[in-house]
Amino acid sequence: MRCLRPGCSGGIEDGYCDVCGSPPGETSAATAGALATSGNGSAGGRAGAGGGSGGAVGVLGPSTPVPDEVLARTLSGRVASRRANGDGGGKGNGNGTGTGKSGTAAGRAGPGTSGSRPAHGTQGSRGSRGSRGSRGSRGSRGSSGASRRGQLGAGLVEMPAVPERDPATAIMSNPDVPEHKRRCGQCDAPVGRGREGRPGRSEGYCPKCGTHFSFTPKLRQGDLVGGQYEVLGCLAHGGLGWIYLAKDRNVSDRWVVLKGLLDTGDPDAMEAALAERRFLAEVEHPNVVKIYNFVQHGDAGYIVMEYVGGRSLKELVLERRSAGDPLTPAQVMAYGLEVLRALGHLHEKGLVYCDFKPDNAIQTEEQLKLVDLGGVRRLDDEEGAVYGTLGYQAPEIADEGPSVASDLYTVARAMAVMSFEFTGYTSTHRAGLPDAAKVPVLAGNPSFDRLLRRAAHPDPDERFWSAQEMTEQLTGVLRETLAAGDGRQRPAASTLFGPETRVVGARLGRPPTFREAVSALPVPLVDTADPGARNVAALAASAPEQVVRALEKKGARSIEETLRLVRAMIDLRYEDRAREMIMALDEGDWRAHWFWGVAALAEGDGAAAAGEFGRVYDLLPGEAAAKLALAFAAEAVGDTDGAVHFHRAVWRTDRSYENAAFGLARALVATGEDRAAVEVLGEVPAVSGRHLDAQVAAVVVTIRGWAPDAPASRWRADREDLLAAADRVAALDLPEERGGRVVALLLEALVAELDRNGAAPPGRTVLGVPYEERALRGALEGVYRDLARISTLPSRRRGFVDRANTIRPRTAF
Repeated sequence: MRCLRPGCSGGIEDGYCDVCGSPPGETSAATAGALATSGNGSAGGRAGAGGGSGGAVGVLGPSTPVPDEVLARTLSGRVASRRANGDGGGKGNGNGTGTGKSGTAAGRAGPGTSGSRPAHGTQGSRGSRGSRGSRGSRGSRGSSGASRRGQLGAGLVEMPAVPERDPATAIMSNPDVPEHKRRCGQCDAPVGRGREGRPGRSEGYCPKCGTHFSFTPKLRQGDLVGGQYEVLGCLAHGGLGWIYLAKDRNVSDRWVVLKGLLDTGDPDAMEAALAERRFLAEVEHPNVVKIYNFVQHGDAGYIVMEYVGGRSLKELVLERRSAGDPLTPAQVMAYGLEVLRALGHLHEKGLVYCDFKPDNAIQTEEQLKLVDLGGVRRLDDEEGAVYGTLGYQAPEIADEGPSVASDLYTVARAMAVMSFEFTGYTSTHRAGLPDAAKVPVLAGNPSFDRLLRRAAHPDPDERFWSAQEMTEQLTGVLRETLAAGDGRQRPAASTLFGPETRVVGARLGRPPTFREAVSALPVPLVDTADPGARNVAALAASAPEQVVRALEKKGARSIEETLRLVRAMIDLRYEDRAREMIMALDEGDWRAHWFWGVAALAEGDGAAAAGEFGRVYDLLPGEAAAKLALAFAAEAVGDTDGAVHFHRAVWRTDRSYENAAFGLARALVATGEDRAAVEVLGEVPAVSGRHLDAQVAAVVVTIRGWAPDAPASRWRADREDLLAAADRVAALDLPEERGGRVVALLLEALVAELDRNGAAPPGRTVLGVPYEERALRGALEGVYRDLARISTLPSRRRGFVDRANTIRPRTAF
C-alpha cells in the first residue's frame, strides 16, 4: 500500500510509512495545499526499510525534497568558500584518470579509500558508444538485472561468512582525516599538513590556489537532520565530505547513513552529488544500496541511504591475505558475478557506474551490494564529469567517455587485483595484465586468464558486449574452475551452442578422421531474432545438397542463412566456397572464426584450425565447445599434451560431452597413462548410449600391457586390475562376435599373468571359470572355436582355429 501523505512516495509496512513514518490515513488539506503551492513534486519510487529502493524523495515539513536546481544554487553559493573535499575529491591529473584516495563509498561503515576522481577530458567528449553492434556473442537472452537475495556464490561456491556489523562499533571515536590524505579539492595540492612538529590545520586555505578547505564534521551527535534523522556520529570521510550514521526516528529507529553535501568547493564533486539524487530514483536492485530520502538541513542537502553493515571487498581481500588465506579464484569469480548483476541492472536503465573497485562493494551475510553511486551517469551524457580510479579506469575514458565496456573493464581489473598480488596495476600494468606465466593463478587457469584479458582489453571493441554476456562466460569459467578443484562435474546448458551431434573415436583403435571430428562438434545455436531464422529452422532435417539449393538462389541472405549455407558447403567439401561466404561476415563475430576453424579442420589443417578455435576460446572462455574443438585440433597436429588439457577441461566439467571422454582416453594412452585412461572411460555414465563402448575400451586398455608384443615401458595391469576388467565384461551384454573377441583378449591376459606371477589363491573364479591356468586355457580354446564358427571370412576362421589349437591345455597325447 502506498503512503497517502502528499509529497511522500513511501509504502506502508507494519502499519506505518517506511519513509515519513506516518500511519496510512494521515492526510490533511492544509499539507496538500502547501504541496500544491510549493513547486516541489516528489520523485517517484518506493522507499522502504525492507522493500525496494526509494528514489530521490522527500516529505513536507523539515524533510521537504530539494529540487536539483535549488540544491545547485545552494552548493554554488558555497563555492566561494573554496573548501577541499579531502583526498580523492579533486580533479583528475589531466590524463583521464584519477590519482587520489578518497574516503568510503556511500552507505558503508568504517574507513575506506575509494580514490575516486573525475577524469579530465571527458566533458564534451564523444560520450557513450551506445549500441555496439552484433559482433559479440549472442549470449544476452535474458535480463542481466535479474537477481535475488542471498545469491552470493551462485549456488556453486562456498563463500566466506561476513556477519552484519553492529553500527555502533563503526562510529569513529575521533573523526579526523589523516594529514597525508588531506588535499585541495581544486588543484590537488597537499593541504592541512603539519610543520616542525606542529599538527596541521583542519581548516584553512590552499597555499597554492587559495581554495578554502575544511575537514571538520559539520554535524554532531544528537543533531536532528530533516526533522527525522538523529545523527550518531561519523563513519568515514569520503570524496564528497563526511558520511554519518543516524537513526530514522520516523521509521522504527532504523539505521541509516547520511551523505552530506557540505561546502563542496569542486564543481565536479557537486555535480556528482546531484547525480546521485537524479539517478538513484531509477535504481531498485538487491545488489545496489537503497536510497531512502533526500533532505535539507540548514543550507545543505543530504542523501539518506540504507546502512550496509558488512565488510568491503577490499577489506576482505586484505584480511585474507594477511592471514595467509587469500580468496580463491572461484570466490573472486562469485563476487564478480554479483557485481555484474548489479551493473547489468544499471545498464538496462541506460546508466553506467563508472567507478567500480573493491572498495565500492560491501558483503553482509550472503549478499553483496554496490555502494557509492555518486559516479553514476547516463550513457548518453556527453558533458558530465566522469569519476574513476587509477588502476581500474578504462584507458579510453578521457577520449570516448564511459560505456558498458568501460564498466566491464573495471570489474575485470578488480577481479585481477582480488585474485593475486597485482604489483604495478597502477603503473607498469596500468592498462594491461602481467604475463600469465609469471602469475600462478593465471597460469593454472587459462580460461580465467582469457576472461580477464578480454574484459580488460585496452580496445573497448574487443571486450564483452554486455554484463549478461560476461556473466555467462564467467559462470562457465567458474564451473570449470570448481570442477578442476574437486573433480565433481558442474554441467550447464550453453546459450550459444547445441549439444554434440555424434560421438566419434569411441573404440580407441584409431583417432577420428578430420571430417569425423568436424561432424562431432557442437553447432552454434540459431539466433531467433535473425530475419532468416524461420527459413533455417525449416531446413533443419534437410541434406546438405537441399540446403545449398534452397539458400544459394536467395539474393540477400541473413547472417543465419549464410552460416547454414557455410555448414552445408563444408559438409559437401566445398571449403573454398565456404570461406568466401565467411569473409563476408564481421571479423569480430566469433562465429566467423568458428566456421573458419571448422573448414580448416575438415581439410586436415590442424594448425590453422587451432588458431581459429583459439580465437573463439579467447572470446568465449567459458564455452565447452571451444575447448572441445581445440582438443580435436590438437589431436590433428599430434599435440597430445594439448589434447589432454582441453579434453580433460571439458569432460571434468560436463560429462554430457562424451567425445571429450574418448578423446581424453586416446590422448592419455598416447602419453602412456593407460591407468588414467581406464579411470576416465569408467566415468562414462551407465545411461549413456556409449557406455558399452567405454566399458569395452576400458577393458582393452587394461589388458594391452599383457600382449606378447607390448613394450616393457607400457603399463602392465596387476591381477586385481585384470579381475576388475573381467567383472566389467561379465556385466556387459555384448553381441556374440564382439563379446567373444573381448573375452578372448581378456583370457589371454589372465593366462599370461598366471604364467608370470604364479598361481592364484585357490577357490577363485573369473568369468565363471576356476582361476587357474588349465581351466583358463580350456575356456579360451572354446571361445576361439566359437569365433571360428561364426566367422564369415575363411582366412579369419583358419586363424581362430590355429589359435585355439595353440592355446588349448596341454595333454599327454
